[in-house]
Amino acid sequence: MKSAVSRVVVAVSVVAALGATAACGGGGDDGKDSAKPGAGASKDASTDASKGGAEAAGRLEKAALATGDVKGYKVEKPKTPDASAAAAPAAGKTSPAVCAPLTALLDPDVSAKPKPKSVPEPKAHVGRILTNPGGRALTTTDVGLSAYTRADAERVMADLRTAAKSKKCAAFRVDGRRYLDVKALPAPDKGDEAVSYKLTHRKGEYTARERVTVVRDGSTLLTFDASNLYDPAGVQDDREAEREGMKGIGTPKADEDPKVDTAIIDAQLGKL
Repeated sequence: MKSAVSRVVVAVSVVAALGATAACGGGGDDGKDSAKPGAGASKDASTDASKGGAEAAGRLEKAALATGDVKGYKVEKPKTPDASAAAAPAAGKTSPAVCAPLTALLDPDVSAKPKPKSVPEPKAHVGRILTNPGGRALTTTDVGLSAYTRADAERVMADLRTAAKSKKCAAFRVDGRRYLDVKALPAPDKGDEAVSYKLTHRKGEYTARERVTVVRDGSTLLTFDASNLYDPAGVQDDREAEREGMKGIGTPKADEDPKVDTAIIDAQLGKL
C-alpha cells in the first residue's frame, strides 16, 4: 500500500501548482508634425494606452485580496515569472474552438500565457491564490481580476455562457490536455452577471477537478477557480486502511468536489 504520508506530500505539492485598451489619439495642431501625418497621433495613442493599462493595473492591485480579508484563508501572489526564463509558448489550440473561453481565464498570471485570438486580451490583470490550511480536501482557489473595455467584458461573458452550455464542449482539448466532465452550473446572483461551470483533467496520476465562477462587475471580470485533486488509488488505499482499523488521512473522495466559497466572492466584490 502506498505510503499515506508521501501521498499527501505529493498531493499538496501538485495542488499548490494549480495553483486571470483605452486609447485616445491626437496630433499637435502647431504644424510641427506636418511632414509626417499621423506620427504624433500614433505616439500619443500608444502612450495613452500604456497609461490606461498602468492605471487599471494599479486599481486592480489595490483591490486584490490580502490575508485577513477572508477568514480562514491564506492569500498569496502568484510567483513572478523569471525574467531569464524562455518566452511564453504560443497560445494553445483549442478543439473545438468554441470552447476556448473555458480555459482562457484560468491561468493566475494572464500575462504569462498568451490567450487564443478568439478571447480578448485584458488591459490589466492581477491574481491571488487562496488556500484553506484546515480544508480536508486540499482545495486551492485562484482569484483573478481582469480589466477590459465594457464591450469586451460583456463579450467574454457571453462566449463563456455559450461554451459552458454547448454539447461540443462536454469534452475538448487544449493542445495535448483533454478536459472532461464539462458542465454549466447554477451561477450565484453576484455583480452584473455571473457564469459558473465545472471541468476536470488528468494531472499525472491524479484527476484535477475545477469549479469556476466568473463574475462581471462593470468592465472588470472576477475569476474564481477552486480546484483539488482526486486520487483514485489513494481513495482505495484509505478504504483498506480504515478496514484494518487505521485512521484515514483525508484523501479527497469522489463526492468531495471543490467549491467556490461565496465568502471569497463577497470579499473580493467588496474590495473592488
